[in-house]
Amino acid sequence: MMPETVDMAHSEVRSLVTKAARGAGMNWGIAEEAGWAADWLARRSMPAAEWATLWLGKVLEGRPDAVAVGVGLQDRMASEGVNFAAVSLPDDLFAPGYVLPFVHLVAARYGTLEIVCTAGQAAMVCPDGEVTFGPAWSNCASGWSVGLARDAHPKRLSVPAAVVDCLEGLALHTTVPPSDTSRRDAGSATTDND
Repeated sequence: MMPETVDMAHSEVRSLVTKAARGAGMNWGIAEEAGWAADWLARRSMPAAEWATLWLGKVLEGRPDAVAVGVGLQDRMASEGVNFAAVSLPDDLFAPGYVLPFVHLVAARYGTLEIVCTAGQAAMVCPDGEVTFGPAWSNCASGWSVGLARDAHPKRLSVPAAVVDCLEGLALHTTVPPSDTSRRDAGSATTDND
């Protein structure tokens, strides 16, 4: 049986998250920022409501507040201008997706930003709001920092060797052993040459 779902408009998600944040003890300013962030995430097909439950649950336990961190990050980077240094995110920051809308506001002004840690890139946020998740992305930030992207348009993708081996193994199922028949029958019987 599939889990029951409720269809909601972006504005409904925004309103619900704003009220939930207020109900969890956030001040009105942070609650409104949380609602805006939820709307931003939902419009990019990210799990805004699910991340909100994780974020609020952890805040109620006394863990760092992802929305407050995002607001502070935006304020700090905006006040320091284009020469801002990379900013560390607090460890044990649950639902770091709620930082992304605020990172986007900075990226829109200064250029592509990336979130990195010792395990690699967690996310890249472009000035247009496009988000690319890296292999280090998780629901809890640990050792993450935000700064200007070193290469805003990477030309190559870093893929674990085990993943390449798996995909190549599956791709081999599409090949046939070389023979006179396979060579003769190779290609199209028509003039199609791709």
